[in-house]
Amino acid sequence: MNQMNFPDSDFWNYSVQLFQIPEVENQCLSLQDNYNADVNVLLCCCWAAEQAIELNVDDIQSLVETSRPWQTTIIGPIRDTRRLMKQNVMAMPSKMSDDTMDKLREMELNAEHMAQLALEKAIKEHQQPTTEDISAVECATRNSLRYLQQLDNDADINNATQNLSALLEAIYQDSESIQVALMTSVD
Repeated sequence: MNQMNFPDSDFWNYSVQLFQIPEVENQCLSLQDNYNADVNVLLCCCWAAEQAIELNVDDIQSLVETSRPWQTTIIGPIRDTRRLMKQNVMAMPSKMSDDTMDKLREMELNAEHMAQLALEKAIKEHQQPTTEDISAVECATRNSLRYLQQLDNDADINNATQNLSALLEAIYQDSESIQVALMTSVD
């Protein structure tokens, strides 16, 4: 496969940095697998906070709508195919299986990158920094919690919030501020 040539993206660079932090990937995947959270929207909530942008419920919904086609039509099916192949349920020579898995991983990563470009564009077009004096930690907590509260599933919000707290603690290394923000973030 040819390497795709993507435009510069502050959001993508931010996400790549976050995935270097131990536990970020695990917590993101836990929120994705257990609560149907869109990892790109979660990361966008944190990235927006770094830009001093506090997202309201309508902003979050706009991000969800921007990302949904990517997740349901492109990224999700590629991820499902990759996971199925990883289970070795299809009889295929090892070399072919490995090559196919590599291509699927690359396709999934490229699709994630394109989805993030769309989210970054949505943030930059519609948002202004908040006038309220809050830290990035508090803003990220508020943004992410608003997103979790909008998830359309029957998941226990308390358990999802525990995973969110662990994710934010891995990112910001400030459990006290995160816990205070979680307790005071009620819409």
